[in-house]
Amino acid sequence: MLTVFGQVIVALLLGGMLRANAYRWRYLAKIYAGDAGPVIEKRNMRSAVLIGLGAFNSLKGIITITVHERGVSFRVMPLFALFHHPFVVPYSDIRGWKTTWYLDARSSELEFRCAPDVKLVLPAEDAEWIRSHADHEMTLSDLRPPQGNVGQG
Repeated sequence: MLTVFGQVIVALLLGGMLRANAYRWRYLAKIYAGDAGPVIEKRNMRSAVLIGLGAFNSLKGIITITVHERGVSFRVMPLFALFHHPFVVPYSDIRGWKTTWYLDARSSELEFRCAPDVKLVLPAEDAEWIRSHADHEMTLSDLRPPQGNVGQG
């Protein structure tokens, strides 16, 4: 009986840590919840970093980015999706800049209008791919972010 009790305690602690670690993602999913509509194009196994609200999360190789007619959706692969609900951001809500998070690749910092407290850092090629589907609704600048680079990797 004591073993079962110990396993339940460990599972609850692990679940609590995973939930706390997903705080920034849940913040974005709460604001940008909704249906995206038909898929235009999709990229699997992409990397991203969420920065804000006092810390950061690295989501290396577990993100699926999907472009739709009105916006872009972000989803964590099912195996890692606990506490990570998908969210859809309209193109018009996205502003982006160059940043220096990744040491070995160009990066872009994306800011979402309705959630400015959390930034999403993607490889620059992914941000440019999203912008190529946005029909000039999304702003992606070659300049540095006005408040300075959030990524210091």
